Amino acid sequence: MARVKSVLRNENPFAFVAVLVMAAAALAVGVWGRVWRLGFPPETMWDEIYFPVMASKYLRGVEFFDLHPPLGKFIIAWSIVLFGDTPFAWRLMPAIFGCALIALAGAVGWYLFRERVAVALLVLLFAGETILIVHSRTGVMDIFLVFFVMATFLVALWAREPGHALLTAVLLGLAISIKWAAFPVAIPAGYVLWRKGLLKPFVASLWVSVFIYFALVYVERLIIVTSNPFQAWVEVWSWHLEAADKIDAAIPHAWGSPWWSWPVMLRPIRYEYLVDADARLRVVLAIGNPLVWWSSTLAVLAGLIDLARRAITRTLSADDPLVPIVLGYVVLLLPWVPGTRVPYIYNYLPMYAFALLALAYWLVKIWRGPSFGPWLVVAFSALALATALLYLPLATTLPIDQDDLMRLILFDSWFYQESPVPGSGCTPPDPAPGCF
Repeated sequence: MARVKSVLRNENPFAFVAVLVMAAAALAVGVWGRVWRLGFPPETMWDEIYFPVMASKYLRGVEFFDLHPPLGKFIIAWSIVLFGDTPFAWRLMPAIFGCALIALAGAVGWYLFRERVAVALLVLLFAGETILIVHSRTGVMDIFLVFFVMATFLVALWAREPGHALLTAVLLGLAISIKWAAFPVAIPAGYVLWRKGLLKPFVASLWVSVFIYFALVYVERLIIVTSNPFQAWVEVWSWHLEAADKIDAAIPHAWGSPWWSWPVMLRPIRYEYLVDADARLRVVLAIGNPLVWWSSTLAVLAGLIDLARRAITRTLSADDPLVPIVLGYVVLLLPWVPGTRVPYIYNYLPMYAFALLALAYWLVKIWRGPSFGPWLVVAFSALALATALLYLPLATTLPIDQDDLMRLILFDSWFYQESPVPGSGCTPPDPAPGCF
């Protein structure tokens, strides 16, 4: 495959301008939401009690154990070096990567669909997605993970020669060095490269991914465990054994949410809840844009059904962009299905990126459908942007009144710690100790 098939034939200029304007508005809002008052709140939120603390320990050579590889914490450590051990420094690198992710999404839209409207739609969807805004302004590693997963997929889409397959392997190694959960992205990336005749160079380059991963873990061991270069290799092995032993530990948590709950956004996480001097609430809620979230889930389901139908009728093109999109979503989700570990909604973010690609796929199909199709896409884009603006205070700690907040909370499980979901280990009648 020289390039993925285009789904565009003609273009409605007025509708395109409307989508472009809304994408620009979402970009402005999304970038502002990612960088506004990064230092507030001036204390740790959620898992900031872990990752910035660990990053600081790197700088002091203090030993600790963490289940995840070191790259995400290294990235946070770099900003601590520059700006001190402050909330602003903890959140700066996530903000930078979160803004860069918007550009990545637009580039994926071009190389996947070869359409201007797809670029605008994906900029709108990624820039205005509130759960991505939250994780772009919190000192945790999940936005790094989404960034490198999307970067790996993007370079595979862009690749034209064997050297580009090598770059895909480099980015795959960096993604795995954030969290092991990134590894399955090798499959959709490999699929795209296979269609271009570049699978063999990619497979031959996977040793580079392995090398990058082990080199980063090795450097971490040298920093916090031992300066002996030979003993450090022993510590690399020991860390993997301990991490493998703990990876499926079922630790109940009131905010936990099993994999099956992610597509319906059953259990967001309340990261912060403050009351300011004017008795207004300042909230950080790891919640997605409900319209976009549920639409993306429907888009994935429609994609699965459409691929199955076309496979049965033997009308499926291997070069249809829907194939690597759905493949990426499924293979990233599958490892969570048999696991016993209690996960959280942020574990869905790499899959959610592919769900947004699926949504863009169907929006572009509608755009090129009936004569009113472009205006349906314009209407959806307007609703998505409006919903993002409604939920923006919950992502950025903008002041909000109690009544306004409650209008946005459609289900108790979205906001109240005392409303856990099945699979968290905290549901009645026998919640685990320490759930509440």
